[in-house]
Amino acid sequence: MRSRVIFGLLAVYLAIGVAVGLRNTALRLRSAARSAGLSAGEMRTRILGAEYVTAIERLRSMIPVDEPYLLREMEEPGVILWTRFDLLPRRAILDIEPPPDARSACLRAQVRWLVVATATRQAPLIYERPVTVPSGCPPAPWRRGE
Repeated sequence: MRSRVIFGLLAVYLAIGVAVGLRNTALRLRSAARSAGLSAGEMRTRILGAEYVTAIERLRSMIPVDEPYLLREMEEPGVILWTRFDLLPRRAILDIEPPPDARSACLRAQVRWLVVATATRQAPLIYERPVTVPSGCPPAPWRRGE
C-alpha cells in the first residue's frame, strides 16, 4: 500500500514537471523564433528599450576608453551592473561615501565623469565634474599626459 502511494505521488510529480517543462520550452522557442535574424543592436533595443540604448551610445562617445568614470545608483539596487557592463572597457569607480582610503579620495577628485544609473530600462544620467588634483596627491594615471 505504502509503495503504491509513493509511486502515485512520484507519477503526479513527474506529470506536472513534464507539463511545465514542455510549456516553458514552447514559450522560449516561440520567443526565439520571433527574434531570429535580428542583429545584436536590434536585440538590445528590443530588450532594454531605445531610450536606454541611445543613452549608452551617447555615454560611450563622451567618455574616453582610457578614462574611468564614477558610477552611482539612484534608487533601484543592482541597476549599476548593466550600466557598468554596457560601458566596458571603460573602468567604473563606484561612488560610495566615504571613500575607502586616501588613495581612492585622490583618484576620485581627478575623475571627470559621473554616471548615475537610475532604473532598469531607463537612461543613465551623466554629469561632468570639475577635475582637481588635491594637494599631496600625484596626478592620476589617465591625467599624466595633460
